[in-house]
Amino acid sequence: MYKIILVDDEDEVREGIKQKITWSKYGFELVGDFDNGRDALEAIEQHRPDVIITDICMPFMDGLGLARAVMDRYRDMKVIIVTGYEDFEYAKQAITLKVTEYLLKPINAREFAEFLSKMKQELDEEHLQKANLVKLRMQLSQSLPLLRERFLEQLVTTRMKSEEIEKKLSYFHIPLQGQVYLALVIDIELEKRSQDLAFDAELLRFGAFNIVQEQLEKEQDGVVFQTRDGKIAAIRSGNSETLEVATQLLAEQVQGSLNKYLKLSSTIGIGRKYNTLQQIPQSFQEAISSIEYRYLLGIDKVISIQDLEFGKGLDQAHFTSWEKQFISALKTGKASAVSEILLKWFQELKSNTSSIEGCRSSIYQLLVSLMNYVVDICFPNTVVVSHNMFAEVAALKTLDEARHYLERTCHALILKLSEQRTTVRTSQMQAAEAYIRENYCNDSFSLNELCSHIFMSISYFSATFKQHTGETFIEYLTRLRLEKAKELLTVTQLKTYDIAARVGYADPQYFSVIFKRNVGSTPKEYRHRQKENLSL
Repeated sequence: MYKIILVDDEDEVREGIKQKITWSKYGFELVGDFDNGRDALEAIEQHRPDVIITDICMPFMDGLGLARAVMDRYRDMKVIIVTGYEDFEYAKQAITLKVTEYLLKPINAREFAEFLSKMKQELDEEHLQKANLVKLRMQLSQSLPLLRERFLEQLVTTRMKSEEIEKKLSYFHIPLQGQVYLALVIDIELEKRSQDLAFDAELLRFGAFNIVQEQLEKEQDGVVFQTRDGKIAAIRSGNSETLEVATQLLAEQVQGSLNKYLKLSSTIGIGRKYNTLQQIPQSFQEAISSIEYRYLLGIDKVISIQDLEFGKGLDQAHFTSWEKQFISALKTGKASAVSEILLKWFQELKSNTSSIEGCRSSIYQLLVSLMNYVVDICFPNTVVVSHNMFAEVAALKTLDEARHYLERTCHALILKLSEQRTTVRTSQMQAAEAYIRENYCNDSFSLNELCSHIFMSISYFSATFKQHTGETFIEYLTRLRLEKAKELLTVTQLKTYDIAARVGYADPQYFSVIFKRNVGSTPKEYRHRQKENLSL
């Protein structure tokens, strides 16, 4: 069944459509009906419908405003405009907003049923196109040329000359023309599908690649390619102020599409933004590092490196293979992972190194890497790691003693980092609450503004804020505004529209609706009741 939402401010129109149509007969489930665009937009976030049928002229948010908001956030949803206004200007606006269809009132049951049948056929074809693995097998041979793949792999793993990068970007028609650049990496979780013999792993990967490519390259501000270890990578460019937030939203849409069309789970890592093309390898390595945090956060997450590491990230291209594994294990925050890497590394030292000085030199190199990691994450190196480590290691008599020494140091560092992350997150949430209290009266105040102020991505902030306060951002903001409104209604004689403006609602009528929904009475009724209580 496809989900559908109906939006029209005329109650008799909505009720007429609801009663005359047997939705399941045409493959649809009506998951909600609303009389204004704002309420509908909140429900869309919860239900994620496939189709939205909306009138144009409505209070609070009209149909075109709703269509614009939906197109910005949910690119897979179909928006159908239904109106009695035969004005070509409306039609033109609907076309620019990529509205699927424009229907004129009145619509009889037969016409509406024909429309639903047509819409179901279109949705079926879209799902079939994305999920038909047999068709994907035919498209496999039409993937990007090998030379293009090799160039992109080289771009994210080595430091190329700027002139060479520009030349090859032009040659392969790759659009990276923004002010800043960042990389993201998508790791598909195929383990859950390994027992299903009806699916071919390579075809699933290719299907996933097509979905990612379609969504991330749609705005002509990035390029998608496959890495040699089976991951899907992307490089995006754009405006310095908006690229990180836009990438976060796109990544969440990609993740939802992979699950919806191919039933695939994924983990997406996002690196930091950088000013030059030559710094793309650093952002790519940070995106790879972000994925490693799924050990802490679980799969099916979009993980941004800036949410998890303090200070400047590491350039792992300069590390040896063992050093990379060691730093990666530290980043997971799992003491057992560090112990396992150290055990294997020291076993190799025992078997391959005949010189005591050679062993010590290798251990000193690891100590340098550890100290650099502590500096790069802006952690006070005097707390756990100090320069005396070299002398302390030199005094040890066996490799096993050196391994135990490093284990103890790393375990202590992991514990301190965990405590610091908890403290930092608490401070960030307290700063967020303070910023909301300072700006709640601004009617344009938004979640995007708040996240930009405290330098956190939207999805990571939302999860952390909910855990910290027990409320979503909207719930918290609404409660704060209404508490202030109740106070003003009780102690002042201000008009309702003045109070609405003072607590962040530009539309007094919408303020009254929100107030009654949450308090149980209109502002006028609430003020009257408070006066009666005081007189008693």
